[in-house]
Amino acid sequence: MLTPRPRRSILSVPGNNPRMIKKALSLNADQIMLDLEDSVPVDEKENARSFVVSAFLEENWGEKIRSFRINGLDTPYAYRDVIDVVEKAGENIDSLIIPKVNTKCDVYMVSKLLDQIESQKGIKNRIRLEASIETAEGLVNAYEIAIASDRLDTLVFGISDYSASVNMKNVGISSHGDEEEIYPGHRYHFPLSRMIMAAKAANLLAIDAPYGNFKDPEGLQNSCNMAAALGCDGKWAIHPAQIDAINKTFSPDEREIQQAKKVLEAYEKAKKEKHGAVAIDGKMIDGASLRNAKRIYDQARAFGLLTE
Repeated sequence: MLTPRPRRSILSVPGNNPRMIKKALSLNADQIMLDLEDSVPVDEKENARSFVVSAFLEENWGEKIRSFRINGLDTPYAYRDVIDVVEKAGENIDSLIIPKVNTKCDVYMVSKLLDQIESQKGIKNRIRLEASIETAEGLVNAYEIAIASDRLDTLVFGISDYSASVNMKNVGISSHGDEEEIYPGHRYHFPLSRMIMAAKAANLLAIDAPYGNFKDPEGLQNSCNMAAALGCDGKWAIHPAQIDAINKTFSPDEREIQQAKKVLEAYEKAKKEKHGAVAIDGKMIDGASLRNAKRIYDQARAFGLLTE
């Protein structure tokens, strides 16, 4: 299984807009997702594929994760999305996002298609998969989906389609924690938690849905806080104005980094001195604390937050 590459912010960009693609690559999102699905009209699908291929081959992505989203497998566009883009630009693609994944068969199909393309074209790069959980059926099958392929490294929550699939009454533009007076609690706590548990049980990343109102920074922050508290590793963004808040929320702060460093140093010292127990400030450090410290330190390194 491929080790998931840490990311906090995933910026969605319409694949049929080269100007927006170029602009997105200058921003500080960890991952840029070139979209061939919802943001691209039917009569522009073919042109969008060409623009996406050109972006992968010709643009400077720096350290950003290079990804694209295909159309749903229930449409007549998905197979051409995979074949046309991967055959031409497969060496320059980090991940492919599958929307509206309902069963493990959806992941299996795309994974096998990638196997064949990579073999036939001699592509050495092994493209990762991200599965978007957007329906009641997909949520019920989330763990089976999470272990469907060793290419898979991320589950993503798709809030709008999920809401529609369960006939949920929505009043807010994002429907993610805002205007919750119609329900005594957070309506997405359960589905998001269920997806997160499936992802973590399979050692995958869990990414939250975007917050729909990019002119509401307070609502975005509340949404980020909820997702981070539940265990999400990052969040999609639909506008550049959302990136900084997402990056900050899903990054360890300086206090967490220093504590993690302290735990790891104490553990290494105890191991070197052959001590069976590790303690810091009079408190014993257990296995869970050690794993958490390593996770935080690895995140800090990946996001360039270490000062020494």
